[in-house]
Amino acid sequence: MKGKTVFTREAGWRNVTGVSPRVMDKHRACALSSIVDQYSQLLIKPGWDILVVNDRVWGRKQKETSVWEEGFMKAVTGDESPLSYLQASLCYHHLLEYTNEASGVIPQAVLDDGYARTLDLFGAWPFGKQLRSFNPLFFYDSLFHPAVVFFTYHREGGAVIRKHVHRFAHGSYELKTLTRKWAAIS
Repeated sequence: MKGKTVFTREAGWRNVTGVSPRVMDKHRACALSSIVDQYSQLLIKPGWDILVVNDRVWGRKQKETSVWEEGFMKAVTGDESPLSYLQASLCYHHLLEYTNEASGVIPQAVLDDGYARTLDLFGAWPFGKQLRSFNPLFFYDSLFHPAVVFFTYHREGGAVIRKHVHRFAHGSYELKTLTRKWAAIS
């Protein structure tokens, strides 16, 4: 693990004021590029759009209107800083909220050590003593791919902590994700 950077939960939140689009008709294309603009370290690549149509998010080159890319993160670029990769992972989940593949990851659910201590202080932390750090983490994996790991805390139905791993392609914001239940109390 090289280039390790530890963040607080608020670091990846949207930090540029903007209005998220409202999708009224699932069968019509709706531009989602304004969502990416709400993250200070991210940009839409020139000549690209991000759209949602029929509960799927697509990246599209504007000049090639018939070419729709399923890997919509191809349309995103940034300064390749650790913060930009953290923001890209949260932006990815934000864009999925417009599909039927919504992951349930909202910025307010992201855990860090301070939030876990606060929940414990108010008696809302059912997991006992915290044995590891929950802070969001950026690092380069063994193949030098940028990676982001964070945990989310959900209270719907029963207390659950989920671990989210995001592995990015070299020099790109295309990513693969892995989510698994890390702890649960029903």
